[in-house]
Amino acid sequence: MKQPLYKFLLLAICYVLNSCSTGKMTGTDGNLEAGFINPPDDAKPRVFWWWLEGNINKEGILTDLVEMKNAGIKGAIIFDAGSSSYNKMEKTAAGPVFMSPEWIDLFDYTCHVADSLGLELSLNIGSGWNDGGPWVTPGLASKKLVWSEIDVQGPRKLSDTLPMPAKLYTPEGGAPYYRPITVLAVKLNENSDSVKPLENMDIKAVHSIYSIPFTKNGLGYDWDIFMKEEPLPVNEANASLENITDISSFVDKDGKIDWDVPEGRYLIMRFGYTGTGIKVSTHSPGGGGLAIDYMSTEAMDVQYDSVVSVLTKGKPSKSLKYLHDDSWELGASNWTPTFVEAFKAANGYDITKFLPVLTGRIIGNRDASNRFLYDFRRTIADLIYKNHYQRFAELAAKEGLGIHSESGGPHPAPIDALKNLSLNAIPMGEFWIRAKTHRVEAHRRLYVKQPASAAHIYGKKFVQAEGPTSIGPHWEEDFAYMKPTLDRVYCEGLNRLVIHTFTHSPKEAGVPGNEYFAGTHFNPNVTWWKQAPAFLQWNARNSFMLSQGLFVGDVCYYYGDNVPNQVPLKHIDPDLGEGYDYDVCNSDVILTRMDVKDGRIVLPDGMRYEVLALPDFKVMDRAVLEKIAQLVKKGATVIGPRPVSSVGLKDRDAAEKAVQALAAELWGNIDEKTVFENSYGDGKIVSGKSIREVLLAKGVQPDVEYKSGKQGALIDYIHRTTPDAEIYYIVNRNERPEYIQATFRVKDRMPELWNPEDGAITPQQVFSINEGRVQMPLFLDPFGSVFVVFRKQPSVAHYTAISRNGQSLFPELPADTFDIPPFTSLQNGQILCALDGNWELTKNDGGKSTVKADVPFMQEINAPWQLSFSKAWGGPENIQFDSLASWTTHSDPGIKYYSGTVAYENTFTVDAAQLQHKRVYLDLGEMYNLAEVTINGKAAGVWWTHPFRKDITAFVKEGTNRLQLKVVNLWPNRIIGDQHLPEEKRLTKTNVRKFDKDYPLRESGLLGPVRIQYYPVQQ
Repeated sequence: MKQPLYKFLLLAICYVLNSCSTGKMTGTDGNLEAGFINPPDDAKPRVFWWWLEGNINKEGILTDLVEMKNAGIKGAIIFDAGSSSYNKMEKTAAGPVFMSPEWIDLFDYTCHVADSLGLELSLNIGSGWNDGGPWVTPGLASKKLVWSEIDVQGPRKLSDTLPMPAKLYTPEGGAPYYRPITVLAVKLNENSDSVKPLENMDIKAVHSIYSIPFTKNGLGYDWDIFMKEEPLPVNEANASLENITDISSFVDKDGKIDWDVPEGRYLIMRFGYTGTGIKVSTHSPGGGGLAIDYMSTEAMDVQYDSVVSVLTKGKPSKSLKYLHDDSWELGASNWTPTFVEAFKAANGYDITKFLPVLTGRIIGNRDASNRFLYDFRRTIADLIYKNHYQRFAELAAKEGLGIHSESGGPHPAPIDALKNLSLNAIPMGEFWIRAKTHRVEAHRRLYVKQPASAAHIYGKKFVQAEGPTSIGPHWEEDFAYMKPTLDRVYCEGLNRLVIHTFTHSPKEAGVPGNEYFAGTHFNPNVTWWKQAPAFLQWNARNSFMLSQGLFVGDVCYYYGDNVPNQVPLKHIDPDLGEGYDYDVCNSDVILTRMDVKDGRIVLPDGMRYEVLALPDFKVMDRAVLEKIAQLVKKGATVIGPRPVSSVGLKDRDAAEKAVQALAAELWGNIDEKTVFENSYGDGKIVSGKSIREVLLAKGVQPDVEYKSGKQGALIDYIHRTTPDAEIYYIVNRNERPEYIQATFRVKDRMPELWNPEDGAITPQQVFSINEGRVQMPLFLDPFGSVFVVFRKQPSVAHYTAISRNGQSLFPELPADTFDIPPFTSLQNGQILCALDGNWELTKNDGGKSTVKADVPFMQEINAPWQLSFSKAWGGPENIQFDSLASWTTHSDPGIKYYSGTVAYENTFTVDAAQLQHKRVYLDLGEMYNLAEVTINGKAAGVWWTHPFRKDITAFVKEGTNRLQLKVVNLWPNRIIGDQHLPEEKRLTKTNVRKFDKDYPLRESGLLGPVRIQYYPVQQ
């Protein structure tokens, strides 16, 4: 059923519905509509504002902030950092030293300017990433456990000097940093040499963190490996707990031991801690130094006082709202000076005799050793939560500030990510754009489902993320290329974009100037900066709509109590299937926030879920299981396997018995063969059935379903609900057009399409309501997206079926798809049919209308075209093109290598008959990369996403019409062209060294064909 463009007919069947002229919007509807058309400041993007090498001045600060304001950017994270010489990048010149009087004065000036402009500022509390700096001593720095050991046979007198542990951190020009913990004598079992070490020992003991393997299903790191069961052979251990003796009193401060070794074979183990040596990464002058100990309140206080207190004390600022520290890139850190005391307070037993387990030995048995390691990692995570992120939030709150740390990773870290993110005023993650150079796979790029879940389960309105980041591309991304990645993270839950990155580039750095090695470059030096407001407004509209009301998810997945624990990208769980959405929760939320109402899991802020899904583990924390039992008793449905034991060693015997007894009550006779459910109180436990089966059995249909006549359709979505509206964002994940039948779990409301690109709101006239759900046809462009909003009761009259030449287009679908919408609802209530043939439309009262549609008229705008290049950027001021072609094919080097904006001008003539009862479309055909369109002196918008085809009826007139296009390409061609010139004749200047003279040129300009299409409207 594909048709070439010249075959399209746009025939309007005028059928104005009652709802077009009647019906009052509620105040909430009005606010929703007004906020969509003109998004408020809350919805506008923010940026990472890189101060590379601190090279910034007051003129640059004022210019940058004014440009942000004018473009539609609400705020910036001040991020002082080094420029890096990574991958063909030249290190840039340095400015004032970080936290010097000159730097502090620039910060004060920034706050003053932002105050006057009504902008919002955040501050990264260091230079570069990883909190730290020159004020961090080894005692405040990140630490790790170290040990040495000797093997001795008793009985004998041992007088010797124990070896110092290896790999001690040694400050430059100083002595090795080492602090003792204890010395243990471990009496080895006779079979000790044949005992295999614990599986995955290095990562379980947090000696290594980056060696965690990836799953085979494309979901990222395999966190479940920490909970993997090991075989439990009888009497397989290196030593028993009772055969471990603390002999620290027999060892002096220099490691000299004087001890009578009893009979038997002993390991003498000297334990201590040292620094990891991890430093602040990518810092500017004055910002370097050791990274702090994230398990230390003292270290957090020093970091805060060394930066934030200096900048804010006695200098209130209206614009400074948030403090930030960046993604975890500390690697493995597993000790702090207070760890022994903190461990005992948290777990109820002393860690000392279990320290050999951290060297890979099995003490007691494998189960006990793995349980200890669970307690060990959990303690690390709780200390990081309490002593770093909670302390950070407390210090900020004292000054009326919030935090938005990237405290959930995304790199592997010994943390409970969701719990950390709960402390943020705005939970924050990151995401990376599609690229072939770095973070190619989706699981390495998308980290937004995690902060979105944190926001939903902890009652936060906003979810923000930095992106779209990349390493490799430079000025090679346009808005259309960014869109699929952005749409994907919007469907994960993003509703506040923090663009990475807006780099300050001093005037003397030239154009395109200085850039950071990573990020999608997004500052006034990009070629498309003047057109950026259109793209920013698209993002703002999305953010506004996706921050309304509450997220709708039917499933809450419990991700267990293990450490490390992070949430993977949004994906389709085979156990759940398409059409349902979900959140992920942690133990903290189950224990402190979860309740049951009307058979649903509910949270204090209004979130609700149909079911709670448990992880596929055989162990569970006793307190969590007890709370789950309370929830089930009150009416909750919980899905998951029967736990057989508790976690950790805390009160092990009592906890294990309690878990087993309670599991027997909850799971009853479930065997997953003939019995799959067990009622308990007003609720039930289900095991052995898929989540989808359980939801359907509860009468919960999929929230969104779609059908396509074409194989491989992939539609993503996210749903928000308010008291007055159901808001769905629907996204085509494929780079091809899709015509689908979409079904929404909405009762008795009519659909409207809300287009975030231009703010248009169009009631849909073709839909049906069946069994409490709305079905409708929906066309999506390649990588297209649209909001489907339900706010109003359906009018008395609408269409429930439509066919062409006897073939159904709705509710049944044709076998093939279309290049453009076969029919479209217009804002005035008309149905526009875009194909010739015999059409039949069926009303909801059973009445039918038939129309014969003819082939439309099409007019190509032929050459010559008048072009105007910028002489300052090497192009001819005026030139005529006798045919449309890429600039790169032109013989004139000034055109071939041109980067920037080129004005195209032409005319087309329209007579009165062509305008009568017709809609007029302009199709620009092939174009690189975007265009600002003006018709007869009236702005028709920035056309930045494919296909470049829009309705221009409102702009055309009878007679001669003037078409003006400002076509904008990207920077690489001019930079490449400059490599053929001596340096003094080059037009561009940058620290990016990627593009040499042989680098391939990028297609640029308007290639067409450019067509005017007239679609008759039959009244």
